[in-house]
Amino acid sequence: MTPPPRWLLAVHEDTNANATLFRDGRVVFALAEERLTRDRFAGGFPAQAVQAALAFAGIELADVDAVLPANRHHFLPRLAPQLITGEEHDFFGPKHKAWLYFQHLMARNPAVAWATAALSNSLLQRKKLPRLLDTVDHHTAHAASAWLTSGWDQCLCVTADNMGDGWSSKVFTAGPQGLQFQYGSTARHSPGQFYGEIAQLLGFHNLLAGKVTGLAAHGDPAVAYALVASLFGLDDAGRAFTSPGLWWRHKHLGAYRALAHHQPANVAAAAQRRLEDVMVRYVQTAVRETGQRRVALAGGVFANVVVNQRILALPEVEAVWVHPAMTDQGISMGAGLLHLRDAHGVAGMPMDHVFLGPEPAESAMGAALEAAQLRFERPAELSERAAQALAAGKVVARFAGRLEYGPRALGNRSILAPAHDPRINQWLNARLRRSEFMPFAPVTLWQHRHEGYLGLQGGEDAARFMTMTFGVTDALRAQSAGVVHLDGTARPQLLREQDNPGYYAILRRYAELTGTPTLVNTSFNLHSEPIVCTPEDGIAAFRTGGLDALILGPFWVAPRQ
Repeated sequence: MTPPPRWLLAVHEDTNANATLFRDGRVVFALAEERLTRDRFAGGFPAQAVQAALAFAGIELADVDAVLPANRHHFLPRLAPQLITGEEHDFFGPKHKAWLYFQHLMARNPAVAWATAALSNSLLQRKKLPRLLDTVDHHTAHAASAWLTSGWDQCLCVTADNMGDGWSSKVFTAGPQGLQFQYGSTARHSPGQFYGEIAQLLGFHNLLAGKVTGLAAHGDPAVAYALVASLFGLDDAGRAFTSPGLWWRHKHLGAYRALAHHQPANVAAAAQRRLEDVMVRYVQTAVRETGQRRVALAGGVFANVVVNQRILALPEVEAVWVHPAMTDQGISMGAGLLHLRDAHGVAGMPMDHVFLGPEPAESAMGAALEAAQLRFERPAELSERAAQALAAGKVVARFAGRLEYGPRALGNRSILAPAHDPRINQWLNARLRRSEFMPFAPVTLWQHRHEGYLGLQGGEDAARFMTMTFGVTDALRAQSAGVVHLDGTARPQLLREQDNPGYYAILRRYAELTGTPTLVNTSFNLHSEPIVCTPEDGIAAFRTGGLDALILGPFWVAPRQ
């Protein structure tokens, strides 16, 4: 095989557009377009993310040796960008249904798939990108993102989302022969579609369907379970999803109309339980058929951390890894990793961290603070200052180092707070203008993980990236009630010193001061906004959110008096 290219740029163009830059076969930069446009789930060609990647590397587009697109059949972002705007996503609407059904046809009709791929490629050629490589299939890219960052030589890969290149899910085995497709379910019958419809029925944006998960713990799943079970299921073989007729589905008809008469929390609880039951059986079938006991997951459905916990609990499963950018934010990275493996023999890249985005210069941060007329200083012991403030009950925003890749804030763009107050869910969410029922997640020192969480075996690596819930111990519940959800679980970030030394130093000192090795870690953003990216974003969120203190690089913005 030939050596990998010096510079490989991989791009994903649909909703949640993103770009990943590789140098000599290794990831050096990855970013979603939304972080720069400030338009959540921004779609289309990731022009700003590409420019940020090139600026990080100090190169021009002409210096890139090859460009690798993902999504073989996603020509709509090139043909009609207005069809994928964040505002449109009406899962009951005719545009979405037509696109869903067309995706289904692509999976079932090779001629339609060939023609669509040809059109997609011809439209992409117009962008005059340097050395355009063959497009990587959507779900294959998802699977590669999970396998090739897991650190495993062999495993089972399962993908699931709303739709991509004709499918809603695929099952692969991964090993010396690469990714081997086993079977899947077409876009017509989709777990992401089901959960998105429920989200929309409850008044949430369907791309924010995680709110259903948060609300579910407040309800009784048994009350409306039969109704939601009629909307989404699994065939007798356990290999394909089922759902009722597509065209007649409307939130004012049939089971959806009946669900409107139930309490929203009960509807959410029933939908969450149904998703868990179906996905767990689907994965269990694949594990039993392939004999693979390690499971790597990717796709937006696996942003559902409770589903992931139940998969880990299966007796047939030894370990679970969830790609940290399990949504479509991970597509470009997966496509690039797979190309490098298959074409150039580059081994996978076990994920040590997700700090792959931009890092503003210190001068830019200082200038932003001065322009905002904020009082700030540069303390010699920043971690001590932060820990002291947190121990005094303050809420501290941390903007430091490179921006996180993926949907989770893992310390560099995080809001930190003491976790002992069970009412923090109400008052801090109110400050941040978020839905009050959404639980906060904890960050816990790695060496104290077994003191706080149950059932970690096989999921510890996933827990470093907040991709799974676990049961909590009585000790954690007593010390850190503010991060324990109503169902008795928490979604931790288990923090090792080598993962993020500056962040670790704050938590370690806080533990020394208080005896508690856990803090609240929630993303640094306001309701409906992407995680902050620039110093100006951080300052605006700090002010609007009424937070007590701000770390901006080496600077400390004094707590409010």
